[in-house]
Amino acid sequence: MSQLEKLMRPHMAKIATYHGVDPSAELARKAGIKPEDVIRLNANENPYGALDKVAESITGLDIHLYPDSQQRKLRAALSDYTGQPPDRIIAGAGGDEIIDLLIRLFVAPGQKVLDCQPTFGMYAFSARQVDAKIVSVPRNSTWDIDITTMLEEIDDSARIVFLASPNNPTGNLLTESDARALLETGIVVCVDETYYEFSRNTLSHLLDEYENLVVLRSFSKWAGLAGLRVGYAMASVNLVQHLMDIKQPYNINIAGETAVLAALEHKDDLLKRAHSLVEQRKRVEEVIDNLDGISYYPSEGNFLLCRFDRRTAEEAYVGLAEHGIFVRRFPQSALDNSLRISAGTPEQTDRLIDALRSVV
Repeated sequence: MSQLEKLMRPHMAKIATYHGVDPSAELARKAGIKPEDVIRLNANENPYGALDKVAESITGLDIHLYPDSQQRKLRAALSDYTGQPPDRIIAGAGGDEIIDLLIRLFVAPGQKVLDCQPTFGMYAFSARQVDAKIVSVPRNSTWDIDITTMLEEIDDSARIVFLASPNNPTGNLLTESDARALLETGIVVCVDETYYEFSRNTLSHLLDEYENLVVLRSFSKWAGLAGLRVGYAMASVNLVQHLMDIKQPYNINIAGETAVLAALEHKDDLLKRAHSLVEQRKRVEEVIDNLDGISYYPSEGNFLLCRFDRRTAEEAYVGLAEHGIFVRRFPQSALDNSLRISAGTPEQTDRLIDALRSVV
């Protein structure tokens, strides 16, 4: 151990990091193909990209000026979109920042953060950064949460539970009854609705009843703005004010704010694209229904978790990559022989279907 590392906080010096997806050029290099032949179905990104009108909105901005630290225009626009008052809304640099803020606000070293594996890895990653005790309760065979075990784990040291709905990578929804059971315990319950525009299912109507509920959403997937990193949370006025107090003052840059305002102005066009991605996911489901050696779990998102019965996940991944199709692998044992495949454009779906038939 170097002298520099001796000065570091021990749990940070040896932290297990979160691994994002590689850029297309790196994927192409590893697979030995041309970058233009890469089809990215590995990050649940929007393959249509941003609307032209949204992309045009961020040209000619006054980038020498700081953005509004109180997010006034952004929160007002989000209020119109969600139906929630502006003082119940906070925007973050992606949903990831909101997750980080919640953990920093509520969790001290050694206190419990709960999630339900398999799920989005940022919950545990952010918890590791504050040296929290991470309790990951395994999901059952249908990927629903084990509510009995969850409630047993909630004690005086439990502070927050993160539950994605639809869950990434399994695609299933959190039931309202399970959400209510957790909310009644009094700990903070963060329901991550990043894929809301695909599922059209929300628990935001419970915000009027529970001060300890947080509903998290994003513009990365449905609006095609992943590169600008803008997400938001809806919660009680009290909780939002505390989050506003501790966030970085200028956490949403001018380009991100402007793009989101333009996206909300053209939301109908973007929602049509989201609907198209759901239709492409259904196309893949229909093909898999008629293929031996592969199955999928029902999904309410813009992705499918697929299980390969005659190939390992690694073999299937390599086989698809040889066709230029890149999907998401997972290290968890519960996902052995499974890959998550994002929905693509009709043309990308055609290539995916051909590749699946070959690989399976």
